[in-house]
Amino acid sequence: MIHLIASDLDGTLLNRNGTLPKDIFSLIHRLKNELNIHFCAASGRQYGNLRRLFAPVADEICYICENGSYVVAENQQKATYIPDDLVPSPVADILDSGMQLLLSTPDSSLLLETAQRSFTDDIIYRLKNTSTIIPDHSLYNYRYIKISGFHTDGINNLAQPLIEKWSPFMHADIAGKNWLDFTCCNKADGILTLSELLDIPTTQMAAFGDQFNDLAMLHTVGHPYLMESAPDELKKYAFLPCKNVIESIMNDLL
Repeated sequence: MIHLIASDLDGTLLNRNGTLPKDIFSLIHRLKNELNIHFCAASGRQYGNLRRLFAPVADEICYICENGSYVVAENQQKATYIPDDLVPSPVADILDSGMQLLLSTPDSSLLLETAQRSFTDDIIYRLKNTSTIIPDHSLYNYRYIKISGFHTDGINNLAQPLIEKWSPFMHADIAGKNWLDFTCCNKADGILTLSELLDIPTTQMAAFGDQFNDLAMLHTVGHPYLMESAPDELKKYAFLPCKNVIESIMNDLL
């Protein structure tokens, strides 16, 4: 029996134009009201962004935000902060690698005043993140749950050395073509937090994902689904194949 369904967004649940499928809200209502199945948005995105995206059902679903660093379920929240002494070095590595820097708190995405205008505009106007622009000299005045690097041309050539450098100390995950995220937890930790908060065994959970930052989550749940568009390297695992999240929920799980 399934009691929770968690889905990644970009490349998984969202359409190619970045919108939710039209049937998702009615499906979420059915899951919760008729079948007592929780729905969870599991994403590298921030909490404010996800609430706006799921506005019609914002108070009815669970959230694994910022790759597991911030979890919200039924008026309960848990944030996992990066230790202050670990922050300066990955920040320096991101900037030295020519990537744009995005710093995440539970409430806001922080952008440096010196960031490229195109990057700042993309975060604020396309992604519609709750955002704060800060002077460069004040970036260490905050506590962070995620540190991210972005490169327009992709981060594949930049990511691996940083992943190898930082994997003994924190999670460094590729999130799509352009993002590298540093956190002290991952989506699997978010799943385990939900298991505690909702008293649902992970064996009674399903999850959908398409990227390396979804891998730990898929290994943790009893019913893991990998999108057909996922990188070939992820297809070596015994995950269930998925072309469309809505169809898989309706046909396989319900």
